[in-house]
Amino acid sequence: MIQVQLNKPIIEIASSAGWCFGVERIVEMAEKLLAQRAPDEPVYCLGELIHNPQEVARLRAKGMVFVKSHEELPPLEPGQRRKVLIRAHGVAPSVKKILREKGYEIFDGTCPLVTIPHRFAREIVEQGYRLVIMGDREHPEIQGILGEVEGLNARVDVIPGPEAIEALQIKASDRVGLISQTTHPFEKFAQLVGEVLKHALEVKAYNTICQATFDRQDAIRELAQRCDLVIVIGGRNSSNTCRLAEIASQYTVCYHIEDVSELKGAWLQGKRRIGISAGASTPTRCIEEVKTAIEHLSGCL
Repeated sequence: MIQVQLNKPIIEIASSAGWCFGVERIVEMAEKLLAQRAPDEPVYCLGELIHNPQEVARLRAKGMVFVKSHEELPPLEPGQRRKVLIRAHGVAPSVKKILREKGYEIFDGTCPLVTIPHRFAREIVEQGYRLVIMGDREHPEIQGILGEVEGLNARVDVIPGPEAIEALQIKASDRVGLISQTTHPFEKFAQLVGEVLKHALEVKAYNTICQATFDRQDAIRELAQRCDLVIVIGGRNSSNTCRLAEIASQYTVCYHIEDVSELKGAWLQGKRRIGISAGASTPTRCIEEVKTAIEHLSGCL
C-alpha cells in the first residue's frame, strides 16, 4: 500500500493494481520479437495484444502490425516465413491450424491462466455434461473457449451471470458443468453455481477466475470503502478494468480513465482521500503518471 500525504487529499494506490503476469509476459514476447526482426520484416499480432489502446499504439509505433483476423494476413510466397503473435486472450485451435497452413510461424502469447478454462471446458463436454460459461460471448477469451469445444456435439450456453439463469431452461435431469471468464467477479460465479444447483440433477463447477483478477477486485473493494473518490485506469475495452470501476462505484465516486490526459481537476475538489487502481493491462508508468498529476492538480486547487 502506498500513501502520500498532500496539502489536501491523501492519495492511495490499491495494494493490487496494474500489469498481471500474463500481460507482462506477452509484452515481453512482443518486445523481443520486434527487437529480433530483420529490417522491414513485419511482426503480426492476431487481435489486440492486450486491452490497452495506449500500449497497443506504442508497439504499433515500434513496427508491430495488428490484424483483426487471420483473413487479413497477407499470403506468403513459397518458402517465405512470417511471425505472428497470439494475443494474451488466446484463440481457438482451428485458428492456429489455419495459421500453420498459411505458413506463419506462431508465437503463442496466450496467458497460461486463460488456458485453464479451455482445458476444463473440453473435459466437461467430453464427460457428457452440458457446458455453461459465465462471460461475454463476444470477448476473445470466450471465443477461444467456444473454439476449443467446437465440433464436439455438445450443448454450450454463454450467459453474463446468474441474472440470466432463466434463459438456460435447465431441466431436473440435466448434468451441468460450469466455468467462468477469468475476469468476471467470483461472487457472481458463486451465485450462478448456487442457482444452477436448485434446478439440475448434477453440477460440476470449476473456479476459472484468475487469482490476479480476484486480488485486484478485493483490493479495490477495500480501497473504495475508505475513499471519497477512486480513479480506475485502463482501456474501456478491458473487461477486468471495467469490473474494477463497477465495484468501486458501489461504494464511492469513481471515474474510469484510459490515461492521465482524461483526468479533470474538478473531480478532486473537496476530496480528502483519493484512491487509484488499474486494470491488468495498465503499465505501472500510467499509474505513476496519474498519481503525479493528482498531486499537481491538488496543489493548484
